[in-house]
Amino acid sequence: MAYPDEKTVQTWLAPLQGMKVCVKKMFGCYCLYCDDQPVGWISEKGLSLREVGLPYLPQNLRRPAPTDAIQEISIPLEYSGCAWFPRAVEDTAKIRRAQSKPAARRKK
Repeated sequence: MAYPDEKTVQTWLAPLQGMKVCVKKMFGCYCLYCDDQPVGWISEKGLSLREVGLPYLPQNLRRPAPTDAIQEISIPLEYSGCAWFPRAVEDTAKIRRAQSKPAARRKK
């Protein structure tokens, strides 16, 4: 798999300006981080956002079944400018952070 071109990466990052986001090259894609949490993968095919149960995503986006090996939602590039996109990235980071805390810390 080839890395997406710089224009594609910037198209995904432009709506996220002002947020604490960065990308790192790995495995032929760019891993998208928000608030130090890995939230998705930018490839030449689009963005694969981690599935965390966001109810406001468009119904036509294919959600993985609980038994699917990959728990990500494929988002085509044309959705990068949608109003819900920055919120989805930020909410995914918040949920991932909460999920990654040790059980003992969550009980406090």
